[in-house]
Amino acid sequence: MKSRSSLTRLISVGLLTASLAVGGASAQDDVTGDPNARSPQIVIVPLGDEEGEAHFVVGEMAWGDVLGLLNQLQSETGDSVIEVAQTLWSSRDLNPPFFLFELARLTAESDPEFAVQAYFLGRSRTMYDAARCLDSTALDVINEASAYAGETVVQVIASRPELTIAAIEQVIETDGAFAGQASPWWACSFGTNAYFAAVNEQTLSGDEWLMVESRWPSVRARISSNLQGNLTMMQDAVAAATAAE
Repeated sequence: MKSRSSLTRLISVGLLTASLAVGGASAQDDVTGDPNARSPQIVIVPLGDEEGEAHFVVGEMAWGDVLGLLNQLQSETGDSVIEVAQTLWSSRDLNPPFFLFELARLTAESDPEFAVQAYFLGRSRTMYDAARCLDSTALDVINEASAYAGETVVQVIASRPELTIAAIEQVIETDGAFAGQASPWWACSFGTNAYFAAVNEQTLSGDEWLMVESRWPSVRARISSNLQGNLTMMQDAVAAATAAE
């Protein structure tokens, strides 16, 4: 149901509507008084005579919305790759971190160092967003979203560990993982709870999908520890390889 290739291929440009730069209150705020209330919906797209159909959770920059925007962005990129890349980077704190993976894909060949930086910033922010979801199935969005960066970035990461070390160091030193301003709803709506709420036409209050803010510092501490652990592991591996030469 959530195949990456079919999602990107099948969402039409006009199917989902949203602004690329997100922020501010949603229309739901006025109805419930809860700024984190969400009323997800389902968009069903036929896959073909023998392939069934794909179901997308949409609404207020949900997972299906960011995929629709990605499809629109890719269809309009054309010869303006540099301009699109600059826009994605300058708006990185406003947009869901999902778009940093597209930035990594666009720049992987021309500027691999920057692409790896964008990739790990996107992945760390995605980890933070998913970790604040009450539905643990939303954690699957981390690898799903990261895969949109493409194979070239993966190859660069595998062949040039020094770029990974520098990128993780940058995230740690700047607290970049926690600087995003977009709602984690894009990641939480990947989970099954949001899907069933959409199927049943239910509104989710903030307390039903988002961890209370008083618990966010402990999440940040866990992610910081994870990043430091990965950095140490990479540094030790490079040092061992250098010593063996």
